[in-house]
Amino acid sequence: MASMCRTHTICVYEWQMLYMSSINLSSFDFRTFDPEGIIFYGDVGKDNWFVLGVRDRHIEVQMSNGNGQMVLSKWGPDVSDGKWRKVTVDSTINTIDVRVNGEVVVMLTFHVKNELVTPSSSTLGIILGDLPANSDVQLLRPLVPALDGCLQNWAWVKKNTEALDHAMETDENRRCFHNVEPGAFFPAHGYAVFKPSAFPTKDKDSWRLTLQLSFRVLEEGGILLGLYGAGSISALTITLDLEKRALEVSLLGKLGHSLKFPSGVCLKEWQTVNVVIQSEQVVLSTTEASSSMDILLADFKALKDVWLDPHSQISIGGTSEQAEPGARFSGCLKITLQGTTVELDSAQYKHPYVHSHSCPLAI
Repeated sequence: MASMCRTHTICVYEWQMLYMSSINLSSFDFRTFDPEGIIFYGDVGKDNWFVLGVRDRHIEVQMSNGNGQMVLSKWGPDVSDGKWRKVTVDSTINTIDVRVNGEVVVMLTFHVKNELVTPSSSTLGIILGDLPANSDVQLLRPLVPALDGCLQNWAWVKKNTEALDHAMETDENRRCFHNVEPGAFFPAHGYAVFKPSAFPTKDKDSWRLTLQLSFRVLEEGGILLGLYGAGSISALTITLDLEKRALEVSLLGKLGHSLKFPSGVCLKEWQTVNVVIQSEQVVLSTTEASSSMDILLADFKALKDVWLDPHSQISIGGTSEQAEPGARFSGCLKITLQGTTVELDSAQYKHPYVHSHSCPLAI
């Protein structure tokens, strides 16, 4: 069995081949919880490329050849339910046939211009999980490229994949977890950055900050979320302290509030905490308990000013790669911020080893 490769950790491979001289069949097992992204991009040059992707949880093909560009998206199963499926892509000189578990999801027969019929030697390049860097490829229907998915048991156009297999074996960050569930996974050195404006507030006059944090610890506690103003000044940090078994909320560098978890609660299982910061008060609540603490009105106003500052940033899962190891969270997160679900694929920056949609059941 070939190694499992994460599609959003880019893998590039090339083969010399006799282009259009015979059937080009590729197959692999595929699994994802991600509703959108690119599974693979194939290119033989001369504006002749092929993209297999996922849109709205279903397979989609976009391609360019002598007939121009086209988008093919017809029918097929929901492929974003976390189940393994066999995908085959079969192409000849004038046909494209894509199947999922034997079911045809895309089929196309097209006329080929005479000058394309003559076989020619070409290099086939395949990129998993993205488009070529610095390329001029423009999709007719743009996709968010990053796809948090896994491939295994691959066979690419009947070519030897020994070098690709070796690359997967030697880079643990390109490998998949065997058992996963929905959620985002942050390794100890992974984090994501957003602008507060990505989570708009309906009424600025009655502004308050609301979060729902669901987390499951796999290795380390640390910063779940931080808000930083210009000059990286810390306005808010929400930290999970495993030693104290507490969730701590700090405002402007001062500990504002702390909520202890009961001794019977296992933090390696999913836990949910609601955080509300409003005028003069911080409120923390779980299914077991709720507590509140008064804060200075001046601190609340300062927090609001930083949130509304276009230069501010929100960091999730840690702060930076230079941060102290204990400051980085390692585990799984689901966050709702100001009533909006945090979608990591829309982050201003996301560390390449962060999984946007899959959380390991065990490491």
